[in-house]
Amino acid sequence: MFLRTALRSLSLTALVSTTVLPGCASKPATSAETPAPGGEDPAGAAARDADPATVEALKAAIAGPQRSAENRARDVYRHPLETLLFFGLKKDQTVVELWPGGGGWFTEVLAPTLRDSGKLIVTNFDPNGPADAYQTRNGKKFLEKLASAPEVYDKVEVVTVTDPSALVLAPENSVDLVVTFRNTHGWVENGIDAAVYSAAFKALKPGGVLGVEAHRGKPQPVDDPKKVAETGYLPEDWVVARVESFGFKLQARSEINANPKDTKDYEKGVWTLPPSFELGDKDRDKYAAIGESDRMTLKFVKP
Repeated sequence: MFLRTALRSLSLTALVSTTVLPGCASKPATSAETPAPGGEDPAGAAARDADPATVEALKAAIAGPQRSAENRARDVYRHPLETLLFFGLKKDQTVVELWPGGGGWFTEVLAPTLRDSGKLIVTNFDPNGPADAYQTRNGKKFLEKLASAPEVYDKVEVVTVTDPSALVLAPENSVDLVVTFRNTHGWVENGIDAAVYSAAFKALKPGGVLGVEAHRGKPQPVDDPKKVAETGYLPEDWVVARVESFGFKLQARSEINANPKDTKDYEKGVWTLPPSFELGDKDRDKYAAIGESDRMTLKFVKP
């Protein structure tokens, strides 16, 4: 979900309260694998040691005809192969993708990779909600996408989200990997992150992985998480502490999706940058030169 206005207008049937962690700025977990200065990023090691059949399936999916030229052009910022291998994806796993959005950017890669020997479960907005609502439009758009290429998406299982407080992603202890891409700020702003992380924890097997990619804000105290999240950015250490508060343990961090050009101080928040360009033509070349946001890429494990 890229548009700030859409995220701010999100009105699901029921929102659950979020425990606020004021001033949270915890230090990185010492047990987690972190990129060493001048050393190999954990994503590089993960790619080198990955299952060859999974690598082959991922590369085929990334090159597949189900992906538009526009989506392929964003690979330079989103690094689908390296990111998914860092999270530990294997082609025979049961995987949940949270909040893929109407476009399903990563769904295009995950669905064909898992189709033959694994399973992909995705959440979706209720397509039967108010006709003029953002989530209804995107719920319909996503279902139309799945129907447009049954040879790719016919085995994708859809979980419709109407009430986050009652969210059930899969039977308890049945999922190998849960992934989310650039959704964290929206959940915090709308007060539903507790429900989402709790549902993910229940669904994952012991030893299962939660992979989180999110817009990374400047290190700072977070007295009002919802206010900070309005910019699209959240401090990495705050996110780590928040996710760990639901029972997860940080295992590794990667800089595969980092962007040091991102100054994180824009008039329209993260949506000033591509692909949203919320300021339109104003300074468009400047923001295009910066590229997409600086992002944290975090691998958590359910003990």
